[in-house]
Amino acid sequence: MAYQKNTPARYAKGIAEIYLYDPASGDLVYWTNKIQSGNIATSMNDGVIEGGLNNQALTYIPDSVRVTGTFEAADFSLVPRGLAMGSEVAYNATVPVMEKITATGTTLTVTGTPVAAYGEPSSNPAYRCYVGNDGVNYTVDPTTKQVQNFVATSGQEYCVTYYTEMASAEELVIPTAWSPTMLSATIKIPVFGQNGTNAMAGNKLGYIYEFIPRLQLIGGDAGINGSQTEASTTSVQFTALSYDEADVTCSECANDNSVYGYMVFMPCGDAAQAVTDLVVIGDGLSLAEEETAQIPVRYLMPNGEVVQPNYADLTYQSVAQGTATVDTKGVVTGVAAGNTNINVSITSRPDIKAVCPVVVTA
Repeated sequence: MAYQKNTPARYAKGIAEIYLYDPASGDLVYWTNKIQSGNIATSMNDGVIEGGLNNQALTYIPDSVRVTGTFEAADFSLVPRGLAMGSEVAYNATVPVMEKITATGTTLTVTGTPVAAYGEPSSNPAYRCYVGNDGVNYTVDPTTKQVQNFVATSGQEYCVTYYTEMASAEELVIPTAWSPTMLSATIKIPVFGQNGTNAMAGNKLGYIYEFIPRLQLIGGDAGINGSQTEASTTSVQFTALSYDEADVTCSECANDNSVYGYMVFMPCGDAAQAVTDLVVIGDGLSLAEEETAQIPVRYLMPNGEVVQPNYADLTYQSVAQGTATVDTKGVVTGVAAGNTNINVSITSRPDIKAVCPVVVTA
């Protein structure tokens, strides 16, 4: 069908939200609405076929198609960094604590349970411990909690630093070999127009959704920016992976069913706003007395496509209820032999209507 020149222009700007899911369970594993910048890009090798006089371009068979995304979120999160590494965030991490302790005799005893610092063998009889600012590792016994190799002055207060586990502290292991987690993604992009759907919505028309069934967080930076003037951001960079759709066309010449993703425009407001007409399939209905049948009505879209409507979104009226009745879901019941019509319209757009002829036989 020809493109309609009066189709309203759409303008996409910014990224509203990014969702990352575990494709096996469907659980959300990461979400942000703090995107500073982002881009979804496609690339391919043109695959030109050349031949003939002067090496003409005969046709193109594209190959090596790739879909990638690069996003920068203003907030800091360990989660996507872990997803890029194949590492999960865990609680009860080891942290350094500083504690003011008053010496009992010549001994300092900490209140927490000392543990080995990262990079220190847990098999050591005593773990790292520092008193004051001299930088000497005096060590602390994890069983007695007493600082070793330091002679304190009775009654004097000291600042002791040692390591312990904190339930709310988060830990992300940075492995030497990365295995990016398999994910699926939804990316939400606002769409605007010169005229909105209503006065309250302004010029917002809807959203573009980019659905990526399978991807891995390849590339990007899982580190931390140590700038003194700029906050450290969160980088989310992915490459889409081939995904085989479940519905396979049973044909020798069918196209490859694998996809990288889908781009969907979802308008705000009335779900039937793009419908151009209602059409009744076939010659209507023919049924016996007390027999029931669904009205075969469809939406006609701007490109000529026929779409199955939600029957609850339509309004129905029987011209002769003594011949046939119709319920709110478009189910017709034969009452007595004869002919009648069922008027059907879109509830939200009553100007779009259709007529379904009904023949009831005895």
